[in-house]
Amino acid sequence: MKDLRQCLNDRGRITAKLPEDELMSSRAHGFSLVEVLIITGLAMLLAAALLPRLLNSRIAANEATAIANVDIITSAQESYKTAYPGIGYADSLSRLAGNCDLRQCRPTAEHACLIDCHLQEGVLQPRGGYFYALSAANPAGAGPNSTYVAAAAAETAHKTGDHDFCAVEDGKLRWHTPAAAGSAGTITHSLCQRLAVMP
Repeated sequence: MKDLRQCLNDRGRITAKLPEDELMSSRAHGFSLVEVLIITGLAMLLAAALLPRLLNSRIAANEATAIANVDIITSAQESYKTAYPGIGYADSLSRLAGNCDLRQCRPTAEHACLIDCHLQEGVLQPRGGYFYALSAANPAGAGPNSTYVAAAAAETAHKTGDHDFCAVEDGKLRWHTPAAAGSAGTITHSLCQRLAVMP
């Protein structure tokens, strides 16, 4: 116990002998203006280098989602045509989707429960940076719908997506680079058939 008291007293004497300025170096008071400006400049350079990469990765993610959604719609169209041969292909996303207000989806010709119920909202408001559209028709004028076009158009060209995507009844995904942002509803069946097929 005596050794412990002696140690504490010695420590107090050593601390008391040192002046306060020696205990706190000049670094403990903060950074100089030059140091702050250098750090700020480096942070700005780093942000300028990374920002385009972040935007490109966001565009790539939006496009991957749009491709997947058009593919899902294409698969759902085949299922719908099989389930409702008197109607043929569905003429709107709401026919393929379930009813979001219901806890359990019960398939009908009006709401077949084949795609996510929120995907149909992409007609009026963007979903993941893309607008969606679906239309179907019978070129003969009567009878079940035998053709359709499912389309996804970027909300803002070169910001939310660089390409528009579409598919028709052959199931091949097609794409093009739009000159400006457009509506998914402007991609018609004949326009989609003329576009390049994705590899």
